[in-house]
Amino acid sequence: MKLLKAVVAMTLSLSLASAAFADEAYDVVKKFTELSRPDCSKAQMLLEIKNKNGTVETREMIEYGMNEELTNVVFDIQKDSTKKYAGVRVLQAEKTNKEDDRWIYEPSLRNVRRIQTGERSGSFVGCEFTYNDMTIRKVDEDKHEMMNANATITVNGTTYNCWQIKSVPIKKNDIEYGYRICWYDKKSYLPVQMEYYDKKDPKLKIKSFIIEKIENVKGVTGKSYVLRRACTITNHITGRSTRVSVKNFEFDNSKTVNKKNFTTNWLMTGK
Repeated sequence: MKLLKAVVAMTLSLSLASAAFADEAYDVVKKFTELSRPDCSKAQMLLEIKNKNGTVETREMIEYGMNEELTNVVFDIQKDSTKKYAGVRVLQAEKTNKEDDRWIYEPSLRNVRRIQTGERSGSFVGCEFTYNDMTIRKVDEDKHEMMNANATITVNGTTYNCWQIKSVPIKKNDIEYGYRICWYDKKSYLPVQMEYYDKKDPKLKIKSFIIEKIENVKGVTGKSYVLRRACTITNHITGRSTRVSVKNFEFDNSKTVNKKNFTTNWLMTGK
């Protein structure tokens, strides 16, 4: 009887520990998704796409953002070394308790169309980021598991103390990978490194992402934010990588961002 009680107690203890780790993982990811964002933002960004043969393509774009109750983001591709994507504009509109909406304007077709769910696993303007990568997933879209609550990782020469968390999409058909492993920095709550694994072969790493530089910056009102100054995503299947860096930014300057920037009409006209 004593042995049985000991086994039951041990099983209960392990179950409670497992639940606690799950709750901690959820809380960490939730805090990341709730990091303070500017009420409005405008940033010049550079995409550098390195092909397997060593050639490099560049795209220059302006990102507009607005946070009220929900978050809207627009990407305006202004220059492209391949001349294929110049003039393309993409709108991402957050929805409450619904799938976020995405729209794209393609100059060659001269129309605006909705990006369907099945397309969102595809390449964003020909780079290694997908449309899914260009937005922050809601915490309840994944199941989170704490792998290591005291992980240490060195990224681009900087060592971070992290939570290492595995996140598995609940709706598996809506995303291009089977699961991802993230290292969340304990100071900023940003995922300084992420690894994405294949759906069919769980051991096959298909992509990896790193933040090269984190900066604490201020908007025009003096409010502070954590900025990912540069990050790189590498596709281990294609051998290509994409680096995105922020060249210039303005936070909380309502003179540079307007609600009309987040309409399908603006996507088509740019004004």
